[in-house]
Amino acid sequence: MTARFFLLALIVFCLELGLFLVVLPWSPPWERHYLLHRFPELAPWALNYYLRGAVSGLGLVDIGLGLGAAARFERLYEQWFEQVPAAPVLAAPGSLGRGRTA
Repeated sequence: MTARFFLLALIVFCLELGLFLVVLPWSPPWERHYLLHRFPELAPWALNYYLRGAVSGLGLVDIGLGLGAAARFERLYEQWFEQVPAAPVLAAPGSLGRGRTA
């Protein structure tokens, strides 16, 4: 149950972060945040449309990761949380490992 909740939280986090990164660069708070008032020389870079597009593109990638994880929820759950660890390889009696004998 905890593993499913973790995977679901990861999917929701990816979708929320992606939506935030897509919307934020084009909203008024982006143009009026503290760093632009504190360091006005950053304004040409922060208000550049290429930077805004790059941040929005990163948000789209994040949304794609979240949707991809949601589409493969069961398979990811099985891969990440239901793997049975392989049995350790034991050395033969009287050997020191890697083909050496006592």
